[in-house]
Amino acid sequence: MACNASAPELRAAYDSYSDQGFEVLSVSIQEGDAEVAKFIDRHDLTYPMLMDRSGETSATYEVTSTPTTYFISPEGTIVDTLAGVVSEAWLEANIERYLTR
Repeated sequence: MACNASAPELRAAYDSYSDQGFEVLSVSIQEGDAEVAKFIDRHDLTYPMLMDRSGETSATYEVTSTPTTYFISPEGTIVDTLAGVVSEAWLEANIERYLTR
């Protein structure tokens, strides 16, 4: 599954900040249910996994590589985008800037 490298960082952030309103939604692009279920089990993910079966949503948001992560402010605005592996530093910087103000 494409977002493999970011799963531990996202899960850790979700576990640490979900009680403060931080949400993680992962989107699988055109992958089967069995493959997604194995990924969720392998990484013990507790946040929602959405399915973009047709790839239409990914095209709408101009996802050109996976993983691609969007940080959305509490107001619902995309405030940062990262193509590639999510680092703990990137997550913490955005959480500090937008969640804890």
